Amino acid sequence: MSSDADLDRIIDAATRLFAELGFDGTTLRLIADGAGVDPATVDRLTGGKTELYRQVMRRATDAEKKAVGGAANGFTPTRQGVERLLDQYVDFYSAHPEYLGLWLHRRTGDAADTADLEEVYVRPRLGGIVEALREVVPGDVDLDLTVWTIPWVISGFLSQRALGTRVDEETDTSGPYRNISPDELERFRNHLHMLLQRMLMLPDAPDG
Repeated sequence: MSSDADLDRIIDAATRLFAELGFDGTTLRLIADGAGVDPATVDRLTGGKTELYRQVMRRATDAEKKAVGGAANGFTPTRQGVERLLDQYVDFYSAHPEYLGLWLHRRTGDAADTADLEEVYVRPRLGGIVEALREVVPGDVDLDLTVWTIPWVISGFLSQRALGTRVDEETDTSGPYRNISPDELERFRNHLHMLLQRMLMLPDAPDG
């Protein structure tokens, strides 16, 4: 087996484990067992657990950028522009709960030695959206907190049971995060659209 193939398996295993157990709860031995290699190979190919974690977070961020890149790169400060970005963000994280799990663990203080990752990956992206919206949003709206509200709400919904959802109605899941039905996801998507429009009062995109 090539080193590249070993590294791919190691990153896949580490992603699953960091999402389920957190960085602090995951050992190199667990990662090695999950990847079918020995701990020395993990250390040699990745540079250690912290550097491996950075690789995992970098890959997660790259995957998100690819998924929402069309809406983000062509973002317009209109109702339609915001809804398109929201929809792609919701679709990505509902399809990839392992990436959601990585960020949820960080909110509990996990991987404290990598506190710079939010500054590197998250703030520049959200900051760009804030600046694009600033000229069209009423001045009494706290735009920074409003934009940050969205990932908080999305991660909360996707990781916890929604009001009125019965446990026995959910499909089985092998991971720590629940499966969400298409109807429930569509209900949430419509709620997000309404929430953002009422908070931001954005103009519609010009016809044509």
